[in-house]
Amino acid sequence: MLVVDDQPLIRYALTSLLRDSAGVEAVAEAASEPEALWQCEKRHPDMVITELSIWGEPAGTAICQFVKEHFDHATVLVFAGDASPSAIATALNAGADSFVHKSASGGQVMSAVRSTLAGQRVCLQAGGTPPAVSEAVQFTSLMTRREEEILALVLYRWSNDEIAEELHLATQTVKNYVSRILQKLGFGSRRDLFRELRFRPGGSPLPRLDTTSPDGELFTADRLAGYRG
Repeated sequence: MLVVDDQPLIRYALTSLLRDSAGVEAVAEAASEPEALWQCEKRHPDMVITELSIWGEPAGTAICQFVKEHFDHATVLVFAGDASPSAIATALNAGADSFVHKSASGGQVMSAVRSTLAGQRVCLQAGGTPPAVSEAVQFTSLMTRREEEILALVLYRWSNDEIAEELHLATQTVKNYVSRILQKLGFGSRRDLFRELRFRPGGSPLPRLDTTSPDGELFTADRLAGYRG
């Protein structure tokens, strides 16, 4: 296995967890994209666990794409500090098999590792709740806050008409936003995006967000931070 992160403590914690909980002896570490690619070519790991943003650059996506292009049987689990909608979509579009937020417990991380190695796709978001649109995204292609907000609603399977009504925009304006968002993320259509987000058993797909609230007045960003069961 290979653990990639620019924070030494994160690498140490993951490496120790893999060795102590999973009995994995051969765990390599890398702190940068060049080092990660070199380790991949040298060791041919079965799994790569990587952050998306490394030293402020979108190196994790490049690492993920490299692994998927050069090693047929290798899996990639993105272990990221950002669980925003575009972070998840970017990771999956780069070829990641699973996505785990850094707030996950050791047991959750190990469960995700085992499930991913078994061929399942896992998405573990911050605190087990849907991602908030306010989280910073440093590695997306110039995604604006409005685009982040609309992407979040798209991931919750809202239609263009529903988004338009919620955000007080014209439906055609929403269509234009959605087209721009998909282009930035590298997807040709909503269908392509949801095909990547179709989690297998053991994963956690985003639920259809409830459009109502107990007090009748809840802003979009607040609803995206959680949902009523």
